[in-house]
Amino acid sequence: NVSVSLYHLSLLLLCMSSPAFGGHVLVFPGEYSHWLNARTIMDELVRRNHSVTVLVADASPSVSYNNSRDAAKFNFLVFKVATAHEYLLSLTHIQGLKYGVLYYVVTQNFGLKQCDAILKNQQLMATLRDAAFDAVLLDPMIMCGDLVADVLGLPLVISLRFSQGGVMERHCGHVPAPPSFVPPPPLPYSDLMTFTERLTSVMTYVTTCWVHTPLYFYLCGVFHTPNVFPVPKP
Repeated sequence: NVSVSLYHLSLLLLCMSSPAFGGHVLVFPGEYSHWLNARTIMDELVRRNHSVTVLVADASPSVSYNNSRDAAKFNFLVFKVATAHEYLLSLTHIQGLKYGVLYYVVTQNFGLKQCDAILKNQQLMATLRDAAFDAVLLDPMIMCGDLVADVLGLPLVISLRFSQGGVMERHCGHVPAPPSFVPPPPLPYSDLMTFTERLTSVMTYVTTCWVHTPLYFYLCGVFHTPNVFPVPKP
């Protein structure tokens, strides 16, 4: 009868269909509000049956890797870095321009130490390679996540445009960003700019490239060489 035929047809379709598997994503989250943004994306990945591993420094001032609720959903891979957790937390009590300058200097230094703690750690890099990730989700607030993705041969997804002038996203993520149409951070313009705003956008690109590009080339030169961690040949 019809019901039996439909039953057999359903079984046949199930046998012919291929199974769907969740992916394994390595996440480099930012700090503070950036961590909240990353966690929202991670929650959605988990909801869609993907596995999420968060690579975080033990001195992180805001990523709650000891939180039982987050630990139940995400796998935290914690690495040691030569910066005190308490020192990073103390920066939040400094106000004004002094805070801005000090925060920039400290975060740059912290970022370099994270690069050193990850890319020069043979055991950690071997662990990441053995985990067989499918992709890397990077908050550009974190240095060297793009280099790790390149060393591991993984596709890189950037969670937001953050770096000054979009330098990191353009050089490391290859994000197309013509200055006359895509205003760089921290400019508040849309893609519909006046002539003055377009000129400001171009000048911002030029100045931020002049200031920040040497840092990224320095990072690539120091941490992404065959002597640090050999890039596997295809």
